[in-house]
Amino acid sequence: MEENKKFSVGEFLRNNMAWVLLIVCSAIFAVISPNFFSMVNIINILNQNAYIIITALGISFIMMAGEVDISVGYAISLNGVVVAVLMTKMGVHPVLGVVISIVLGIVICLVNMLIAYKLNLQLFMATVGTTTIFQGLAFVMTQSKTISDLPPAFKVIGQGYLGAIPIPVLIAFILFIIVSFILNKTYIGRYVFAIGGNVEAARLAGINVFGMKLFIASIAGFMTGVGAIILSARLGSVTANMGTGLEFTIITAVLLGGVSVRGGEGKISGVVAGVLILAILSNGMQLARLDVYYQFVAKGIIMLAAIGFDVFQLNRRKKATVKVQAVDKKE
Repeated sequence: MEENKKFSVGEFLRNNMAWVLLIVCSAIFAVISPNFFSMVNIINILNQNAYIIITALGISFIMMAGEVDISVGYAISLNGVVVAVLMTKMGVHPVLGVVISIVLGIVICLVNMLIAYKLNLQLFMATVGTTTIFQGLAFVMTQSKTISDLPPAFKVIGQGYLGAIPIPVLIAFILFIIVSFILNKTYIGRYVFAIGGNVEAARLAGINVFGMKLFIASIAGFMTGVGAIILSARLGSVTANMGTGLEFTIITAVLLGGVSVRGGEGKISGVVAGVLILAILSNGMQLARLDVYYQFVAKGIIMLAAIGFDVFQLNRRKKATVKVQAVDKKE
């Protein structure tokens, strides 16, 4: 018979750090501001950050596979600009605009992955270059002007409600369920973790690593396209820099959620918690009437803390492995 594992507070905290931090942050701001836990404010937080949750779900796949994409913010800008131009200047129907946005999101992420593969680079290095390209294209298409007058049927995606639930929140919830199922209940999820854990071992095990990375990029691109739709529709207008800086918020949220910067591990539920931590931090500081620049400082500290915790976990596992190997040699 197997011995029952004893409950370990330390292990529980390591496995659920994002949710613990979320609860702690919520409790602190609830004390600072009595309005923090009002239903209106909670729905507002979820509604404002639904597009970040959706995009982070896609980027988490890439990071679980051991890659990092820093072009996502600029990809959202370019995506929104292209669709806005098509709808306002060329009369494209909003439904077709949604389809084009999703397809364009997939194409952008596939291009990033193909460039990395052809040049034998890490995705991070490839996206350093494509980031500038996406930004330049967005400014060329808008001529540095705001594109407004988006169709009402399009804006309802980001501004509408289904009963008391904002449509962006409902979309984020549905995609969260789908992504969780893919990652936890299908062979795709196992392959993602295998590739992120050890690429060579995954290749020797018969996994088509490049093919899987393209599929992972497609998932991330789909989520980026949906995120761009919701952001554009919620704002009701589009600018060439509307996604600038989102990449760091998204990557920080994914790291906070427990996804290792080296890949091979992570939870989708943790990623959602990571996004909400940053959202609550921003919302709570606004309610406390703290300057917006303090939010930048706080987010930077949190990102460094998330990376530091990831490194601590890695070193801890290495030491544990060394001890086990030493015991095995003695025996």
